[in-house]
Amino acid sequence: MKSINPTLRISELDALRGIAAMAVLLFHFTSGIAKNWTFHLYDPPFQFAHGGAGVDLFFMISGFVIFMTLDRARSATHFAIGRFSRLYPTFWACAAITLLITANWGLPGMEVTPRDALWNITMLPRFVRAQMIDGAYWSLEFELLFYIAMLILHQLGAFKKVTIPVLLLWLAAAAAAHGILTHGSADSTLYRLTGKIKAVTSLDYIHLFGIGMILYDSHRRRAWSVGHTLVLLACAAIAYWKAAFPLHFPLVAGFALILHLATTGWLPFLNMKPLVFLGAISYPLYLIHQNIGLVLLNALGAVTTNAWMRLGVTIGAMVLLAWLISVGIERPSMRWVRNKLKRFT
Repeated sequence: MKSINPTLRISELDALRGIAAMAVLLFHFTSGIAKNWTFHLYDPPFQFAHGGAGVDLFFMISGFVIFMTLDRARSATHFAIGRFSRLYPTFWACAAITLLITANWGLPGMEVTPRDALWNITMLPRFVRAQMIDGAYWSLEFELLFYIAMLILHQLGAFKKVTIPVLLLWLAAAAAAHGILTHGSADSTLYRLTGKIKAVTSLDYIHLFGIGMILYDSHRRRAWSVGHTLVLLACAAIAYWKAAFPLHFPLVAGFALILHLATTGWLPFLNMKPLVFLGAISYPLYLIHQNIGLVLLNALGAVTTNAWMRLGVTIGAMVLLAWLISVGIERPSMRWVRNKLKRFT
């Protein structure tokens, strides 16, 4: 198969992140309006009903990138500092901005108590049943828990020679947990215990992370094996079983194919400047867009009734805000944290 050097940064992955972030944004500003909000903001000019599946693509990309990052990391501390500098400073800034804006020009039902706001600092507020500052933050919990699980497994040497057996066991546990929680009795000890284990071991989305992981493993080994096929088939089976809507499984399969083509150099158009730009701001764009965007969509109703105008201005404003955060907070904070903590690596 055509391959690339996995020690180099793959710019196509950044572009895919940008596309995924825009898909989620369009979903929240169109179909998500009616699905997630009980009050009327505006009548969207079109529907983007399955844009929320962009999060599935995020998870696949994370499976690839985190595996690759662990392969490159000089130590566990180096990996942890890199992830912390990438995630937390920008998250704290975006959460604070979102909290400030929604507190002053709020959205009904999105009020957050001081206690809940403080628990959001951990990125794991739901572990103490605290409300998220922005509903879009739900995926960060699963990302973070996946990173922790990957680091532990990597430190145990699981990805040196037994990557495929480890992934197959992880996927089998996910299938078993889904079966128990779908068909078991909610009053049983097994059901409650399974729910707790699932919450801290990335079982909900390991089939998506696993797709990215097995694609990366084939890159680093410069070959595709029967074991890789078995893992991919197991991921596909769980994706089919857990599909939330009729087109969900085809979308997941399509994302997997796109990720494979992108990471083997077959999609050079992803290096176009607009897509690279979206990729560069994808993290703050994902964090900042939903509640602030909905506040702006609502406020623009006093200026114009044109739905296309309201949507266009809001998207432009969110992209601009994300760029400002990326340039002014995300990149400087990453450099600052890594420079301050590099002596520990």
